[in-house]
Amino acid sequence: MQLIEIFGIAVALSVDAMVVALCWGAVQPKIKLSHVLKFSLVFGAFQALMPALGWLAGDALYSLINAWDHWVAFGLLFFVAISMAREAFEKDEPQESECECRAMGSDIAWGKLAMLAVATSLDALAVGFSFAMIGMPIAMPACLIGVVCAVLTALAMAAASVLSEKAARHSKKLSLIGAAVLLMIGLNILFEHGVFG
Repeated sequence: MQLIEIFGIAVALSVDAMVVALCWGAVQPKIKLSHVLKFSLVFGAFQALMPALGWLAGDALYSLINAWDHWVAFGLLFFVAISMAREAFEKDEPQESECECRAMGSDIAWGKLAMLAVATSLDALAVGFSFAMIGMPIAMPACLIGVVCAVLTALAMAAASVLSEKAARHSKKLSLIGAAVLLMIGLNILFEHGVFG
């Protein structure tokens, strides 16, 4: 798998974390540097940890399913892509979302932030599993996924007060683009394994 493909996966996986950061930042009177560092550190760390955990689980099962590992990898990426696309077509509930963001408070607790980080990084677990299925080492992808998520989360937080409304309007498009990227990478895995001739 090429570095550009891993970067594409990292960006796609970061969309949920960016939306949460934008949502929280949009309702704050002032965003401090400590807020930006806190969000980017926690989201980035979990986004790096989850694919590593998924890879460990996949590596343990690899010998049992190595004859059709590429189909498992494709299936997992396809599942994540469909999940992202489905979220993009769900009905908006702006009032409820705004209430949830306000409920997070002006200085969100580490525990609550960790729960949000887990919720937004579950897709990365499946991606890590798919990496194990194609026999790809996890250290570099996990680090890159974590760093990209941390940087994009920090940028989302920094831009929240200015871009929150625009980003909220385009979050569905971002989810669809992310889904398309994951689907193309899944199809490329099948191509590399000779499925299409």
